[in-house]
Amino acid sequence: MPDLDPQLLAAARRVRPVDPGLRDCWNHVVSAIEHGWLDSTGVHDVITRIRAGHDIGFQELSFDRLGNRLRVSLGDQEAWCAPEELLGQLAALVEGRSPRDYTATAIGWAHTGDGEFPYQASAGADALLIRVNDFPAEPLYTLIVNGHEHLDLEDWPAAWARPPVPRHLVELAEARGRRRSGVPLDAGLLLSWAQTLCRLSMDDPVLVAGSLGLLGELVPRRGEVAVEPPPPGAAELLISGRAGRFAYVKIQPASTSLIRADLDALLGVGFVPPRVHWDSPHTRVYRVEVPGAPYCCDVTAEFYFTEEPKATATVLEVSLHRIPIFPTF
Repeated sequence: MPDLDPQLLAAARRVRPVDPGLRDCWNHVVSAIEHGWLDSTGVHDVITRIRAGHDIGFQELSFDRLGNRLRVSLGDQEAWCAPEELLGQLAALVEGRSPRDYTATAIGWAHTGDGEFPYQASAGADALLIRVNDFPAEPLYTLIVNGHEHLDLEDWPAAWARPPVPRHLVELAEARGRRRSGVPLDAGLLLSWAQTLCRLSMDDPVLVAGSLGLLGELVPRRGEVAVEPPPPGAAELLISGRAGRFAYVKIQPASTSLIRADLDALLGVGFVPPRVHWDSPHTRVYRVEVPGAPYCCDVTAEFYFTEEPKATATVLEVSLHRIPIFPTF
């Protein structure tokens, strides 16, 4: 139980809402502070949870959001008010009293639609933003508070609630999962993934994985992010980025069933880039384009270094690189 905060209590008592419902809700808040059930950190948590659409409680005090109304209960006494009106009063109450340890604070994040800054949230009076960095050269994320870099993060804090993958991506992933359940990695799946990446403007590994129908856990590994377990037919699948932007998906097939002829049949003949060393793998690159999409995708297949890959040559590794298309005038 938090200790009684005399300054917080004095500030709360000075607030006199005019609206009767808001006044009753506020009186419950003041009573909880008097009992030592609610402190500044608790107030920040209330603001974060209610804005994210979640309920929260402290001892005999509880906050329940029901549509466009907020029920504040103290024991068996209920009060009702508009959520944003009470949240505004709470934010003003703790302004300047922001908790320093944001990673231990329950924060509900929302999508921004920006690839480099994919998540936003509010913690009391503070505006929070997450930036995706050039991992592994830089930390995976940076927390930005009120427009200023605050903290570098190597992983997603357990207390934070990442927003759900957008519904249209979930439906797409589920549909692809049903179609591809138990089906080994093949050229058709690679073509489908490449076409998806051509249309995809998001950069966060979670959203990239979801859009491709990869529903496994994302695990940092060797400067990249691995999907565990990998999809059927893959021994390993890694997602990587540069400068905060998604860069590529790399897959190691689990068998020798994927051959060059399969790729040629669906993706075209491709082209052969220069080899750097005599013992470098032979490589063939297939360009995939989707009309009107902002990106194209290079599907790069690697083969044994010993000889030029024939039609029956086994694909050792394949990667999908998203490349922006710049308009021509």
